[in-house]
Amino acid sequence: MKKAYYFFKQTILKNRLAHLYLISGPKGSGKSQLVDDVAFLILSQHLEDSTHLKQQIAERKVANLMVVEPDGLSIKKEQILALQTEFSKTALVSGPRIYVIKNIEKIGTSAANSLLKFMEEPLSHNVYGFLLTDNVEDVIRTIVSRSQILHLKSIDEKDLELELLEQGIDEKIAVLVPYLTKNIDEAILFAENPNFVEMVNFLEEMITHWSDKDISFPLYFAQKGRFLIQDRDFFMNFLELILLYFLDLIHYKAHQEITYQFLREQIQLQSDLLEIKDINLFIEKIQSILEQQSYYINLELALDQLSYTLEKMR
Repeated sequence: MKKAYYFFKQTILKNRLAHLYLISGPKGSGKSQLVDDVAFLILSQHLEDSTHLKQQIAERKVANLMVVEPDGLSIKKEQILALQTEFSKTALVSGPRIYVIKNIEKIGTSAANSLLKFMEEPLSHNVYGFLLTDNVEDVIRTIVSRSQILHLKSIDEKDLELELLEQGIDEKIAVLVPYLTKNIDEAILFAENPNFVEMVNFLEEMITHWSDKDISFPLYFAQKGRFLIQDRDFFMNFLELILLYFLDLIHYKAHQEITYQFLREQIQLQSDLLEIKDINLFIEKIQSILEQQSYYINLELALDQLSYTLEKMR
């Protein structure tokens, strides 16, 4: 996404911005955030004070920005006509006008015809359109042919980690969240969820006490781990993080980079104590518990099964 942002920044500085862009990329690649950032670049040029502009764009409180999303399963003709009507009015704030249409592949035939007419008869040279899609192959060819196309790659774990760190997210959370979602908005929701922070602290405490045989994991989970089964997705996230940790044991043995740097000391100790075949066996058991969640197994039973599996591995 950063390369695409730099492209737009240079294009705007050189006054070479096209009037229509089709931005394609998988979910979590940052399409919406990119367009918000580009909208700021475009609109801030014409403002003496843009202090609150980013917040106003995020809250959709900018008169010169209109965002269209599917109404139900499709983008309807009435939505495009409303866009045309809005852009035919004199702007409440002078300067460029911007429209964004999300999931453009979901546009209906009559709506597409109205959009094509709108695109072919621009009401102003100062109007810029951004069409967003997960897959450009699903977009009507006539729309594709009239657009400049940008493809965004799915954000990788390190890029997302850096994004989260830049936003002041705790380092432990920023390292782990990208393995649960590649969507920056979802990642921030994870990071701001006190239950998720508690989950990470619980996992760290559990690993730290791994060699302490005075602590019974079944009892430990019963006393402190019930919050992990507040819902199935939350429990599955916990299982994913445990898998990630035990994969780190294998990575450490193979002299590869590990994810849980903040548990490096424990990884060194456990990696020396466990054989690879034992680690793989444990990973298979965790994966089995994870797969069982698709059959809606009782969560309390699943948590008990996990705690006893961990106890046997110590």
